[in-house]
Amino acid sequence: MTTTAGRLPKASEREEAPPRSADRAARRAARRVFRPRRVWPALVAAIVLTVVGTVVAIETITALAGSPAGVVPYERLADWLADTGWRSAATITAGGVTLFLGLAALLAGLFPGHTRLIRLRTDDPDLVMGVTERGLRTAAGTAARDVDLVSDVQRVKTRRNRVVVTVVTPVRDTGNLKEKVRDAVRARFDELGVDPPRNVGVRVRRKGA
Repeated sequence: MTTTAGRLPKASEREEAPPRSADRAARRAARRVFRPRRVWPALVAAIVLTVVGTVVAIETITALAGSPAGVVPYERLADWLADTGWRSAATITAGGVTLFLGLAALLAGLFPGHTRLIRLRTDDPDLVMGVTERGLRTAAGTAARDVDLVSDVQRVKTRRNRVVVTVVTPVRDTGNLKEKVRDAVRARFDELGVDPPRNVGVRVRRKGA
């Protein structure tokens, strides 16, 4: 199981809060630290800005040197702009594309993506911890495997707010085995402090069936 932990800055400047306030502060800190980064939009924006900046620098330096590089055909571009009206299809299309890209970049910055780390509760707002989905599956499988009448754990699936555990048993009459496995997995998640709590589903398969 993989975990990560980090210390937030300026811990010495914070006053000690009551237990409930500390819990709320710890949740906010974990959400902030584990907020996923939008790597691809940032990479695309960086590449575009680098290309534009490079072209501008080349054009400026060569123009000052007396022999413009002509990377951008300014004269043809100026003629095209002069002959193109504001209501033309090309202008409307260019404006729509620019508006769409701007809104996409804005939404990418405002709304987080899906993080690969699952927050773990702590009572300390200066300490944040997380576990990977693989680590969560391992913890669920280990807890289920320790239940009586469970011979093996066939599969553990993790979804957004749900974990489904498929166990194998050698007996025909399973009784309340599902409830026992569910309680064991939930207890393990409570020990870890999984936040938010996951719903646990259990499937039982008979060995050899």
